[in-house]
Amino acid sequence: MKSDYWLLLERKVKFGECDSAGIIHFHNLLSFAHQSWEESLDKYGISHKEIFPSTHNKIERGLPIINCEANFLSPIELGCTLNIKVIPSKINNHLFKIKTLFFNKSVKAAEVNIVHCSIDLNTKDKINLPDSLELWIEASNLENKIKEC
Repeated sequence: MKSDYWLLLERKVKFGECDSAGIIHFHNLLSFAHQSWEESLDKYGISHKEIFPSTHNKIERGLPIINCEANFLSPIELGCTLNIKVIPSKINNHLFKIKTLFFNKSVKAAEVNIVHCSIDLNTKDKINLPDSLELWIEASNLENKIKEC
């Protein structure tokens, strides 16, 4: 198995995710990007219970999105299988960005950038990123740097 398997994903575009012309509806690309980083965490071995608050855990940290943008470079049509690359980066102790690249038959079709801020859910103050998320980002960046050599 490749060492960066948690950064490379696949997703097939379904009928309900497209407009009447058979092209992916814009908001679904943002959803795909968000789902991809969650899947990447899971494949890396980090449970969503360690990162996201729920009624079943006592996590008092939130990771709200503070900025997002999407660029469509070529049509993403119904039925196509997207190859997805997740590229996280730490901005500072409480901010991180996830760049998600979408490829359709080796052609870069879209790019999404999402920035999250780590906050205390009670006070809404900025707090440090969780350790497990820091390790995921660091490991992901090591994989990208090795490939650049």
